[in-house]
Amino acid sequence: MTTVIIFTVLGGLLLTSVIISSIAHSRQQALSLKKSKLTQITRSITNLQEALDTLLKIDTKYDLIQIIHKQILALIEKKIELEPHDDTIKNQLNQQKIVNNQYQQNQRENDICKAMPSDESINLASFQLLQITKLLHKFRSKNKLTQARYSELSNHIQRLKLDIEVESHTAQANTYLENKDTVMTQSHLKQARESLKKFPIEFPEKAQSIRRLTEQINNLQKTSSINLTNNNVNAINKQDDTNAQPKTAASTFNRTKI
Repeated sequence: MTTVIIFTVLGGLLLTSVIISSIAHSRQQALSLKKSKLTQITRSITNLQEALDTLLKIDTKYDLIQIIHKQILALIEKKIELEPHDDTIKNQLNQQKIVNNQYQQNQRENDICKAMPSDESINLASFQLLQITKLLHKFRSKNKLTQARYSELSNHIQRLKLDIEVESHTAQANTYLENKDTVMTQSHLKQARESLKKFPIEFPEKAQSIRRLTEQINNLQKTSSINLTNNNVNAINKQDDTNAQPKTAASTFNRTKI
């Protein structure tokens, strides 16, 4: 009888241990899952913020800015659902709501500058615009955007990408021109012109911009040709002077001898 009681107690303790272990494991899994979700949300917010920063620098309009920022707000609210007692996240949400009010009133703290300092910066801005396009496509597939609105915003993004390429290459061309590097100046002007030619959407300034860039390229080519001709003439004259010097000395010597 005593043995039965002992085994019963041991069995109960074992069962209790298994239950406690199972509960602890479940809690650990829940914590791990929550941490994973928080990490994923934080990463998404960071990516959206980078895209938003790009828009703030290059986009005079606020449609895309407001769409992206509302998505950031929604993600912060999801973080609060996972961590309802985290004051840091709550403060983050309150700060972003203030920023959102500024965007609603078409206000921002920076100036617009579409000219990027390097090809790497152009590629990075283009990548951010591509990510925004993918987000819009996701909204369209979930019926959060109409097809007409999606097309409108997508065309606007394509125009932003074009403006970045044209203004960046034009600015880089001006920098090279100041340094009297006509080869690189022409190269960047041609890249700007090529971007305009390849752009599939027509707009009033397109043809005029292509003509202006073509005139600049032609003028540079004429100037380079004239400079090359003058340099060749100067080189020939210098060579003639060099060849004439020994003859003059020899003539002087002969006259002195006679």
